[in-house]
Amino acid sequence: MQIVQLTVIILYFVLLAVVGKIAKKYAKSSSDFLIAGRNMGVVLVTVSIVGEWLGGMSTIGTSEKAFNTGFFPMWYNVSTAVGMFLFGMIIASVYRKNDVHTVGEMLQKYYNRNVRIVASLAFVVAFVILSYLQLQAIGTLVKQLFGGLLQNISGVLQSATGLYQLFAPYSLAIIIAGIFVIFYVYEGGMKSIALTNLMHIILLFSTIIIVFIAVLSKVGGYSGLFGLLENKFISEGMAAPDAAATVASFKNPFSQGFGEMAAWLLGGILAGFASQASIQPVFAARSISVAKRSALWSALFIAPLGILVSTMGMAARSGAFGQLKNAKEALPFILMTDGFLPPWLSGLAAAGILAAILSTVAPVMFAVSTILVKDFYHLMINKEASDQQLMKASKLLTIFVGLLTIPMAIFIPGGILETAYITYGIRGAAAIVVLLGVFAISKKTGKSIVTPNAATAAIIAATVGILVFVWTKQYIFKFLGFTFDKVYVSIVVTLVTVFLVTLFSRKKGVAHA
Repeated sequence: MQIVQLTVIILYFVLLAVVGKIAKKYAKSSSDFLIAGRNMGVVLVTVSIVGEWLGGMSTIGTSEKAFNTGFFPMWYNVSTAVGMFLFGMIIASVYRKNDVHTVGEMLQKYYNRNVRIVASLAFVVAFVILSYLQLQAIGTLVKQLFGGLLQNISGVLQSATGLYQLFAPYSLAIIIAGIFVIFYVYEGGMKSIALTNLMHIILLFSTIIIVFIAVLSKVGGYSGLFGLLENKFISEGMAAPDAAATVASFKNPFSQGFGEMAAWLLGGILAGFASQASIQPVFAARSISVAKRSALWSALFIAPLGILVSTMGMAARSGAFGQLKNAKEALPFILMTDGFLPPWLSGLAAAGILAAILSTVAPVMFAVSTILVKDFYHLMINKEASDQQLMKASKLLTIFVGLLTIPMAIFIPGGILETAYITYGIRGAAAIVVLLGVFAISKKTGKSIVTPNAATAAIIAATVGILVFVWTKQYIFKFLGFTFDKVYVSIVVTLVTVFLVTLFSRKKGVAHA
């Protein structure tokens, strides 16, 4: 990497650290730290929501999948945008007016304490997975950017310790990024995340649009891109008719099948209704109106990025920027191609992608620590905790969650976007339970027709079911003779469990324990 590019990135991250320090003065109480004193306006709430969704999956993950499938992964961004739009229209105001800190806390208002605890455990699983996936995306990008420097440092550490995987260049990138995120979230909490996300979103969109235009210009527009792809497939040994058919599938956003597309759409919509990381800024909004408008505005920023990044993933595959075999490196590969962008612009663009990932990993890690503080420490361990004790616990758990996810990112492999949809399934189950609690109300009792036992059982069944499905799906598909997405498993298991357990509970006379 050239010195100009390195300098640009370092200066940006120094600026982030300064902002994190400045935000510390706003975090004087646990309420300030966790939900910014419920005093954030539309701009900060919007960028906080957008940042949670436009991270490693929207950038590195989408370009990785587009490298092999074309436009299809743009559905990740479209689905989350639709989810946040519907969230804003349907339930953002309900969340905000309940004055809660976590989704689990809101579930207790509609069901009972047991539902809150079980749901919060499921959320911890989901967001820990998301946290380490975001760090993996950072590792992929930083390794590409700082490969030579990291290789030198890696060699010294590996020789000294004998820990070759822990101190590989990719692992070092994850460790450095993870520690940095822990620092600025620890300093300012929700306010720090909001202010740094404002910087991240401005940088991401300003640079990614410029790079997108430059990429299309280099490949000759979309017609030139698809022509290059066809020639590339032929050069790899594919027959001309097969190459043409593959290019046609790259052009088609439905190429992976309507069932797969619908699963992504459903997963994105439902995840938005029960995602602590993207809903926590809603809890921090200064009013119900701000909460609703911010969710609606966020959808407008989330949707377009999928098209831009998918295009760049295909461009990396086309050969126009050189030969690349590792799909995970598609986006950074383009940014760092010699002679393609001026050094200052490639440095800013790289910083923009890193910023996008940081804008997600910070609130995701923070969501886990918030859940642990409010739904476990304050609820079960220290019910009489003072504000100072809550503040201390929040900061310590922020460090704990960050240090937990770093080794997971290093040692657990998997495709970024594919693994992310495990968390969509878990959050989707909770979303169904939330919606039923809010809207499926009995006229006779004024309470949800779904019993607390049914809500608890559904979340447990869906969480266990989707994890077991991911581990055994090849055997399930072989037995059944057809395939289906993990999101459908979550939805079906949740609804069936809700129906059966509610029916059983009512027959036994334990409708609302």
